[in-house]
Amino acid sequence: MQVNIGEKIKELRKRDGRRQEDLANALGITAQAVSRWEAGTCYPDVGLIPAIANYFHVSIDALFGYQNDREGKIDAYAQEALRRMINGKDSGETIQFLRKCLEEFPGEPKLLKHLASALQSKGFQEADPRNPYLEEAAAIYEELSIQDPEVVNSLLFVYARMGELEKAENKAGSQPRVELSKEVLLATLPDLAKAEQYRGEAILSLLHPLERITENAVLWNNELKNTRQGIEIMEALYDLYEKIFDGKNYGIFHSDLFMLSLFSAKTSAKMKEYDQSLTFFERACVHYKEYWRIMEISMQGIPQEPHYESPLLSEAKGILAGFAVCKPEYLKDVITSYPAKLKKQIMKDPKYAELFEEKKETL
Repeated sequence: MQVNIGEKIKELRKRDGRRQEDLANALGITAQAVSRWEAGTCYPDVGLIPAIANYFHVSIDALFGYQNDREGKIDAYAQEALRRMINGKDSGETIQFLRKCLEEFPGEPKLLKHLASALQSKGFQEADPRNPYLEEAAAIYEELSIQDPEVVNSLLFVYARMGELEKAENKAGSQPRVELSKEVLLATLPDLAKAEQYRGEAILSLLHPLERITENAVLWNNELKNTRQGIEIMEALYDLYEKIFDGKNYGIFHSDLFMLSLFSAKTSAKMKEYDQSLTFFERACVHYKEYWRIMEISMQGIPQEPHYESPLLSEAKGILAGFAVCKPEYLKDVITSYPAKLKKQIMKDPKYAELFEEKKETL
């Protein structure tokens, strides 16, 4: 087993972005000794093995090439960071928590991704759009985007907030066109054994951006915003979701349906069509509750493999990232547009009570 230990030490050192001198100083030996281990000309003293394993936060077995619990620990930290952010924990505290985690696991992408998200949240709260939080978030997202294209969307939001619209446009322009995405390309190969799975996953991948872009398009169109036609467009999209999912088991897509219902509720309220708005509001509440039921299971660390019952999606696997968090303040915002009597009626109704309670830290 000793034959590969020097190579393993080198691998772990580079993984963490540390120098031979860093390891040597931690162990109280010379950098030359570490260099000889990695070159395979000699091996660490047996008494140093536990200290080396502890330095890299791996088990002794892992040091000799066996499976270790590193990933489990990183996943636990990432899960805790997600829990803090969803529960509305102060972004500054979450940032400090993640910085400590990254001291233990330098350069770990999962933790860096959460750190950038926490920095983004903190930066958006600052009055000055060009602040150190957003600048650091942008730098992390840029680095991660080389290997993880999923962070590009967050990077664009940060650039836009900072007023760096040219950078945002250039970054977006460097990405593949929709028809060249892996989901769409795989879905066009009908003879593959997993063709039905890929087609379902392509539909899911395209649905969420369609909702987000359509909502923004209506909101920013002077002819459509705050009009019945705008509501009809969003309701047509809601109906499309119902048809695709066959009216059941929407999974994390309850978030999209929540946002669509909120749009219709808010627009109806602005048009003073309160009965219609209340219908949409109640529908939003249903999706809000289902969304949080799913999130609470997820935050307990219970593995979830989505199973869609719709014929179009029955073989699709995986949960997509990037969905809006359903927050009670979004519902409260709708109610502010209601007459005082209706507002009072909603706030006193027991079926709405839980919607206005803060999410507990124990989730």
